[in-house]
Amino acid sequence: MKVIAHSPHLISASEALQRVFLPHLGLHTTRLRKPTPPPRYQHLNLQYRNYGPRNRASIPAARDDGSGRDEGIRAPEIQIVGPNNSLQPPRSLRESLATIDRSTHFIMQVGVKVHPRYADAPEPDEGQRDTRPKIPVCKVIDKQAYRQAEIAKAKSKKPTSIPTKEVELNWTIAPHDLEHRLKKMREFLNDGRRVEVVFGKKRRGWMQRKDVGEGKAKGLVEMIRDQAATVEGSKEWKAAEGEEGAELKMFFEAKGNNSKGGSKE
Repeated sequence: MKVIAHSPHLISASEALQRVFLPHLGLHTTRLRKPTPPPRYQHLNLQYRNYGPRNRASIPAARDDGSGRDEGIRAPEIQIVGPNNSLQPPRSLRESLATIDRSTHFIMQVGVKVHPRYADAPEPDEGQRDTRPKIPVCKVIDKQAYRQAEIAKAKSKKPTSIPTKEVELNWTIAPHDLEHRLKKMREFLNDGRRVEVVFGKKRRGWMQRKDVGEGKAKGLVEMIRDQAATVEGSKEWKAAEGEEGAELKMFFEAKGNNSKGGSKE
């Protein structure tokens, strides 16, 4: 007869005792799983917690730069600025967002303050950092009004340029034409515009400048200055550029008058 050899089955001491005293359970045992650790950042869900001294350190720090809007506000609770600039009691950010029409309004953080639950805590000494928990101070903002205010703010930052008019002359201009151009110059100055008087730009003036004596050119320049001085507040805001009898630019303005658009005359 052929004998089949079996390898000895080794069991632990606990299994041996189970066979003797608890034979009906068999050898199958259930291994206990390790307890599942709580999810990370579970402590951040604080809107239903009691902010007591024991969990004071778990209150997330609110931003102190006044930034953030809607879900971008980094805190579970906020305080809304109500009528007459009075602060409403702390309320969860989620509940506060649910009370507004988000198609027309949004919540914007405008600052931070010490959380009311710690208002009675002693203030830090001079030079010491304030470690008391903070809470964001927010306002409910109308989107349309906010957009219009931003547009107006952007426009106010643009530098306001003084409109400029240009009056072209030549050294051999006829007396009647000169009188007309000087009249226009005075009108522009009275309107609050800057005036640039330009000599020698026209071809005819360049061709005939050889016929203009030094005294005549100097007298014409002085006449222009005298005519500009008849306008209240008028002055040369910039030194003349060029040469008398050749190409020359003179710059006048009259401060305190109303500003209007500018062009070339």
